[in-house]
Amino acid sequence: MMKKLAYLIILFSLTACQETALTGFQDKPVVESYLYAESTPSVKISKLIPFTSDMVFSDMDVNKLTVSITEQVSGKKYSLTGNGEGIYTSSDLIITPGKSYQLSFPYNDQTVSATTLVPEKPQNLTLSASSISIEQRGTGLTGPPEMPSPIEINWTNTDQSYYLVVVKNVESVKTAIDTRESTAKDFFRNQPVNTDHYEINARSFKFYGMHRVILYKIQPEYVLYFQENSTSSISITEIRANIENGFGIFTAINSVSAYLYVGKP
Repeated sequence: MMKKLAYLIILFSLTACQETALTGFQDKPVVESYLYAESTPSVKISKLIPFTSDMVFSDMDVNKLTVSITEQVSGKKYSLTGNGEGIYTSSDLIITPGKSYQLSFPYNDQTVSATTLVPEKPQNLTLSASSISIEQRGTGLTGPPEMPSPIEINWTNTDQSYYLVVVKNVESVKTAIDTRESTAKDFFRNQPVNTDHYEINARSFKFYGMHRVILYKIQPEYVLYFQENSTSSISITEIRANIENGFGIFTAINSVSAYLYVGKP
């Protein structure tokens, strides 16, 4: 599961920052959990640690909490097992599309909770082409290279759900399109949209080879986190996307993929 979510965690810097300057400090937990459809759950819980030393902390240990996830329709509760570093998992629960789940655990005489609905798998993902050719740059060219037309991505969206497109180069050996770029990332993404299409500009590609185009169907709390994290300098430790009596996010994701090859003319 964690490998499947690696792209998203990197993209949005969703590592729970454990040191942050907060005013009016309250000893509340920070939750970070992404329920991936058809996988087992993982929940990371952190403590806020401000820079000032005059704050009052509780003796709550994030590695010794009683954490559970309840499937709301059936009411069945699954106890999560702590694996150290505030991470809790359950091998007994398989996240099912279309179902709602509630996270719950006691912390400082309060119940920390959050609920999310697992979206159905995105439908009818198509690309306008399975390959494109891009001229290599930084090899003595005197003018700007001619770029191919954008790749059009389409899918079915009848209810204005939110989607996120992530494009990842999957080659083990990377060959740069612009040989002058030494720090280019091997993935890129768009802003969340509630439409049924998106265009990939050819200039977004930084490497040759096969690319995985991932269409994520996401929930409103994820969009809220994305917007707040993208438009300000606040971290997950200061966001209450959908966590009651705490900070952070508890959300669900589903996805489908297609592949696109980037080659030389």
